Amino acid sequence: MIKPVLYFKIIFYIILLKTMKTTIMYILALFLLAGCNSETQQSTDNETDHQGHDHGSQGGDPRVAEVMAIHDSIMPSVSKIMDLKQKITIDLKTTDSLLALKPTGDLKRRKEEAFTLHLQLEKADQEMMNWMHQYKADTLTKLDEQAAATYIADQKMKIEAVRNLMTKSIKEAQIFTEKR
Repeated sequence: MIKPVLYFKIIFYIILLKTMKTTIMYILALFLLAGCNSETQQSTDNETDHQGHDHGSQGGDPRVAEVMAIHDSIMPSVSKIMDLKQKITIDLKTTDSLLALKPTGDLKRRKEEAFTLHLQLEKADQEMMNWMHQYKADTLTKLDEQAAATYIADQKMKIEAVRNLMTKSIKEAQIFTEKR
């Protein structure tokens, strides 16, 4: 037979363990919530920073404004690219499944086309990111007038190439996804 003192000790330790387990779960939940909240806040901060950024317009230089207008006009296309990449990825998986069941020439061509379009969308997205990372608005304040004009012309040419690549890849991907 168990002594009453030992019985109470066992019950005490069981309650203590359950309480500790519950406490640890609450602490973990708080850390997870805090982590999720800071990521959301960081994302919101980044969006706010981008929206409020003057793009280093160097005293209202119309050439810089033109470059940034091109950038701002194609920036919403990044979300279109993400949506299209997702649709094409789903199509690729479906086509792979169908190919496993019954390989046909049409399915193989469709898979190749989808894969090529996915790569084009990925390249367009990456080129936009590359341009944004390499563009340095504060560089203009350190350059003389001729060097600044050359830099702006170069940046305009680069962002126009990005715009053309994004427009072309989005258009082709939309045609592909609409015909399925």
